Amino acid sequence: MTNIPLYTAIGLVAISLAARAEDLSTATAPLPPGTFTTSAHSDEWKIANALSAGPTTITEHATVVDWPANPKDGMSHGRVLRQGNNGWTCMPDVPGRPQHDPMCVDETMMQWLMATLAGKKPNIDKVGLSYMLMGEARQGQGASPAKDPAQVKEWFYVGPHVMIVLPETAQDALRGVNQDLSNNLP
Repeated sequence: MTNIPLYTAIGLVAISLAARAEDLSTATAPLPPGTFTTSAHSDEWKIANALSAGPTTITEHATVVDWPANPKDGMSHGRVLRQGNNGWTCMPDVPGRPQHDPMCVDETMMQWLMATLAGKKPNIDKVGLSYMLMGEARQGQGASPAKDPAQVKEWFYVGPHVMIVLPETAQDALRGVNQDLSNNLP
């Protein structure tokens, strides 16, 4: 009888912790209409989301890095959520998109991404890869980035894909490959 208050207290703490736990299934489930990706998630959620971007053979040993508060600061300002050891880096959703868009990049693609975010010309010397197996949504090509994603008039949805970056000397290899998101071609 004297243990009842203790058991009640333990039960209330357990219920409180369970209520605070984030539903990890939302890390990969489609977003409800009219909502956008956000960085307001737990580290555990962000890791689950980021790892959904690539094949398990890559993600099981990949580093997971959160986006920096200001993406223009570059990925070197992102917080490491999980240390990996295979040269791949996975990142959760970019905030402000109408669908999940995590990515996993190799070292070359990370070099390209960091230079691009910093507004610098990337100096790429070998092929780089990025997996985006959840797909992505982008504003119209050439549109200035909107401060409020709800104000974007047209989103282009791209299904699961792999992105490739090549050295400048090999750019001719991509000649003729569609890069226009609006024409619904591969």
